[in-house]
Amino acid sequence: SVLVLALVTGVFWWWFDSEQVWLIVTSVLMVACPCALALAAPFTYGSMLRVFGRHGLYLKSADVVENMATIDAIIFDKTGTITHGSKSISWRGTITKGELQMVRSVASCSTHPLSVLLTQNLKGGLDTTPTQFTEQPGQGIEGTVDGTIIRIGSAAFVGSAESEVSSCVYISIDGVVRGYFEVGTTIRPGVSELASRLGKKIKALLSGDTSAEESRMREVFPSGTKMGFQQSPQDKLDYIEHLQQEGAHVMMLGDGLNDSGALKQSNVGIAVSDDTGVFTPACDGILSGSRLSYLDRFLSLSKSALTILKISLGISLAYNVVGLSFAVTGHLTPLVAAILMPISSISVVVFTTFMVNLTSKRVLS
Repeated sequence: SVLVLALVTGVFWWWFDSEQVWLIVTSVLMVACPCALALAAPFTYGSMLRVFGRHGLYLKSADVVENMATIDAIIFDKTGTITHGSKSISWRGTITKGELQMVRSVASCSTHPLSVLLTQNLKGGLDTTPTQFTEQPGQGIEGTVDGTIIRIGSAAFVGSAESEVSSCVYISIDGVVRGYFEVGTTIRPGVSELASRLGKKIKALLSGDTSAEESRMREVFPSGTKMGFQQSPQDKLDYIEHLQQEGAHVMMLGDGLNDSGALKQSNVGIAVSDDTGVFTPACDGILSGSRLSYLDRFLSLSKSALTILKISLGISLAYNVVGLSFAVTGHLTPLVAAILMPISSISVVVFTTFMVNLTSKRVLS
């Protein structure tokens, strides 16, 4: 458009006053420099990424901020997301001290919240390292230590015939079930208030655990929220696909590995973790567990970022329209155009940075 306008302007002034044509065409090309337009988006979203990072939400790219602004359906995982483990665990069964050390060695290879909790609470060094390790999302982990096969996970995964209890981690050694760790879980602070503020945006709670805690979860979430228990990773992914086929823009919040398929399928996938250094490639961002209650504020800020971007683009376009109107009529010299060009870019950068910081202080304070 700029080149066409410059060509038309050049043809007119060649016919009207050929001595002025090159000065005027140069002024048109300089004053219509798209720098301000090009800087609006990266500085707006870049400033917002920095704000999110300071408050515990680490996004992988600026595009995620824009996607967050369109979210109208939110799905939560339970363990490690809504709930987190207590500081202590208790053992029910028979096991030796050496076997506990092997269990801790295998658990340390997994980033699942319950595995991390076992690693933190079991005593003893990590003198032994698993020679083989596999993880079955939604079921458990298996490792071989000094020729001994250790299985950690659900009752079905380790081969226990007991009725599975929520938040229990079962252990088998060389195919023999030894018992389970009973983990006391608590709901993260502020989750009930968050659920109330999000309201109908929350579509479902999908968990791989049993329905033992369904009554407690229903007290947290709004009425009408779908409660899905004993959900496999594929079940979660299928449900998200179903919502998307109905036109919903879905955000999934899970613990990383077990929900990797669902996190990748959703429009925005956020891994909630108490260790934000954990690498979760399937997600669009990592949210510190202590900042989960800020989720609605982050969504609000993403919408504000989109509004700020539109205003900054409007300022850039207004500058170009006014500048071009003077340039094509011969009232703007190349020198003045050269001065106005960086001023327009600086004004957009200052405006976006100032507005993002101002809005974030108002929303996050």
